[in-house]
Amino acid sequence: MATRNNLYPIFLKLQRLNVLIVGGGSVGLEKLSFLLKSSPDARVTLVAKEIAPAIRNLALHSPEAEVILRQKPFEAADLQGHDLVIAATNDRRLNERVRREAKRQGLLVNVADTPDLCDFYLGAIVTKGHLKVAISTNGQSPTFAKRFR
Repeated sequence: MATRNNLYPIFLKLQRLNVLIVGGGSVGLEKLSFLLKSSPDARVTLVAKEIAPAIRNLALHSPEAEVILRQKPFEAADLQGHDLVIAATNDRRLNERVRREAKRQGLLVNVADTPDLCDFYLGAIVTKGHLKVAISTNGQSPTFAKRFR
């Protein structure tokens, strides 16, 4: 285990990038909610065989965002035109496949709940007006980061 946090914090303009989320269940909802809360004008495509009603509702009630929902199985072609990828399914093999295909295309990937497979983490965020602070535990304790917030 690393004794210090070597991650580089970065703030992205998600209205200029295309984010792909693979997963339409509770994990996909958590990731989409997190992105839209911090970047309400984000551009996100979500691909999943099944898409939870809560995700459809969130997309519908996020007027500043561009959220595209594609109810279909993931395929490598879904990665085209995207800058960041979040694998957010409860299927470990599918998440690993998403990561493998994304890396082949030179994309940065976050695999939910699998820090070893992540190029980046979605840290806890505290926002007060124009001040925004991201909190990272180096992938060791996301729950602590959420509580700290």
